[in-house]
Amino acid sequence: MDRLSERAKLGLLCLLLLLTLGILAFTTVNALQAARSLQMQYSAVKSGDVNAIHPWMTIHVVSSIFHVPEGYLYRSLNMEDSVTLRHATLYELANRKRQPVDQVVRTIKRAVLTYRKQHPLISTPSPPGHNVQRPLPTPGRAHY
Repeated sequence: MDRLSERAKLGLLCLLLLLTLGILAFTTVNALQAARSLQMQYSAVKSGDVNAIHPWMTIHVVSSIFHVPEGYLYRSLNMEDSVTLRHATLYELANRKRQPVDQVVRTIKRAVLTYRKQHPLISTPSPPGHNVQRPLPTPGRAHY
């Protein structure tokens, strides 16, 4: 009887070990997918792709990333630029306007593209030896 009890304990221990390994594998796959997704989003932002604009972003963030004046973006939404809206996400702005968030995001994307057409980047030649560009910081890494 004692031996069966030891076998049952060993079986239960093996089952728990397999369950732990399964959870570990599942978590690893999810972490790798999240890292890949973050890299893709970072690449899209770095290349200036407007598809990188998401509802959790604020007008200030979109303005900074895509080099479009905040006032221009607010006007595209028929809203006044104000300090109280500075920290409002596009999702919150959509709720305030009683519009679907997808519509607000599309409007902001169109505004960025229109601004780019109206204000093309003028490249000025840099002095010799000063054409080294600093890369954008990699997300999750602190540079001190």
